[in-house]
Amino acid sequence: MQLKEAKPLTTLAFSTQTTLAGLTPFVRTVARQLYREAVRLDLEITGPICWQYTGVDGKPDTVFDLDIVLPVQSMQGEPAEGLAFKKLASFNSGSVEHLGNWGNLAATYGPLAGGLVQAGHQLSAVNREVYVHMDFENPANNVTQIYMGIL
Repeated sequence: MQLKEAKPLTTLAFSTQTTLAGLTPFVRTVARQLYREAVRLDLEITGPICWQYTGVDGKPDTVFDLDIVLPVQSMQGEPAEGLAFKKLASFNSGSVEHLGNWGNLAATYGPLAGGLVQAGHQLSAVNREVYVHMDFENPANNVTQIYMGIL
């Protein structure tokens, strides 16, 4: 674990309210929509897909805010319905890299949260996952950076 600033991002975004149990419909579909729209608007893509969770508590039925975003250089043009440009603020965090299947993310989040609390940090309501490498045919190859917000 490292203490890091999750950097601010200018993004093309899909925003919704959902639960952990309700995430499946957004996997793959929203990222593809964001990439298609960025190309249509001739936007310069500056980073990988990120999911930012605000208000998530680890319980499957708690409603929280979810932003699925694609970092872009600038906000130009008019995004399609359901998408918008959004600036994500920076935040202080504990950060780790999760290697492998996203079904095992809880095994990474638990020790990260425990380590932060044990070190005297108070957790904030914001977490970000940066999907550095996505491999849907061999999920063991996934590389995900996790940023767990701290106050």
